[in-house]
Amino acid sequence: MNEEYGWIDDTNLNELVNRFEKMIKADMQFFFDVNEFEAVIDYYFDFQEFDKAKLAVESAMQQHPSCSSFNIRSAKILAQNGQHYEALEELYQIEIIETANDELYIAKGEIYSMMNKHELAIEQYEKAIPLSANPEDIHSVIAFEYENMNDYPNAIKHLKNALTLKPDSENIIHEIAFFFDITNREEEAIEFFKDFLDTNAFSKVAWFNLGIFYNQLELYEKAIEAYEFTLAIDEEFSSAYFNIANSLSGLNRYQEAIDYYKETFKYEAPEPITHYYIGESYENLNDIRNAMHHYNKAIEINNNMADAWAGLGRLFVAQDNDSSAISYYSRAVEIVPSNTEFMFDLAMIHLKNGNYEEASELFYNITRKDPFNTEAWINHSSCAYALDETETAIEIIEEAIENNKDCALLWYRLAGYLHVSGKIQQSYFYMENALKLNYYQHTELFDLIPDLYSDTRFMELLGVYKNI
Repeated sequence: MNEEYGWIDDTNLNELVNRFEKMIKADMQFFFDVNEFEAVIDYYFDFQEFDKAKLAVESAMQQHPSCSSFNIRSAKILAQNGQHYEALEELYQIEIIETANDELYIAKGEIYSMMNKHELAIEQYEKAIPLSANPEDIHSVIAFEYENMNDYPNAIKHLKNALTLKPDSENIIHEIAFFFDITNREEEAIEFFKDFLDTNAFSKVAWFNLGIFYNQLELYEKAIEAYEFTLAIDEEFSSAYFNIANSLSGLNRYQEAIDYYKETFKYEAPEPITHYYIGESYENLNDIRNAMHHYNKAIEINNNMADAWAGLGRLFVAQDNDSSAISYYSRAVEIVPSNTEFMFDLAMIHLKNGNYEEASELFYNITRKDPFNTEAWINHSSCAYALDETETAIEIIEEAIENNKDCALLWYRLAGYLHVSGKIQQSYFYMENALKLNYYQHTELFDLIPDLYSDTRFMELLGVYKNI
């Protein structure tokens, strides 16, 4: 709000508000000019104190009855109370007298937006553009109306218009990048930012976002170059160091990445995510001691950083310390129970150590959250099979196939379980289904039926489907 009222600072604004509240409390009338009343009313709007805003509007209308801006604010208060049509009617009455008032059309647009009538809101905002001293702000508002309609191309179009009017606006640049990002239009974003930088070469935020889109396309060298331009403009832009480190990691240049991650500590307080990525880089360099140090540093800063707990779990697995690994992975799963990757890693450790019941429960939970995770289905069935519950293993795979009918491995697994349970005819029926889907994965059967190559019927089936 203070951006709009550049003539008043926070101290003076607070004095104005205190003076108004003193007037109300004393039930007296102090004089406020139009600008002062507008500042007080908008202060209450900013903090959603609509009852006080209403009192201020009423006082303002008594002192300045011919000023339409207070009628407009009165209508906005009606809208905040759910009286949208009454508010619009009040604004239409003003429009009969004043047709060249951008504040009027903006208010109408805001009310239509509250009513989820986004096309009507846009229509009103567009009327305000030629009347406004800050048309770029209206273009930005229109962009978000289009976002509410899932019309991202028009949203981007209006943000581009806004940026043309105010090319030094970092907020608009970030908003444009956001819309390109959520619509997966990385290549278009790159072309846009390259064109923009041709005439605005010192926009550090544009260089930074260009780097982000290069990085998303795994064009890491180009991303690093863009981030370096950001740092040439502002050497204290810590996020650019961080993103360069990420790009270097994408190039497997882990030691360089570590140096850039650490560079961020010069310009901002150490973040747990930064320590995590440093730890991950050391882990990729097989430097277990330093990796463990930085994962622990991440946890010191944020005890609920699940990635760091899981990272420590991986390190203990690498050192054949499965009991500690289970403890750390369990903590990661406890923090983020929706993360099936952590759950899967933990389940695999239990499976490796013959803790079939614990592993089975975890694999079951994974398949409830992600029914397309065929590896989890197969491992879940393996737990049942290891516990001599072959019928249960069959049921698990049958359920898995309902969600993954084109996965040959599941059909092979079902055929194998049926074969070892003595249901040979059924087994061969499913073997044939599996061979049709993927001939080369038939070797999966040998874990369950080691002597299958000596089975003449099976060898004949292989011959039929080998060249299909």
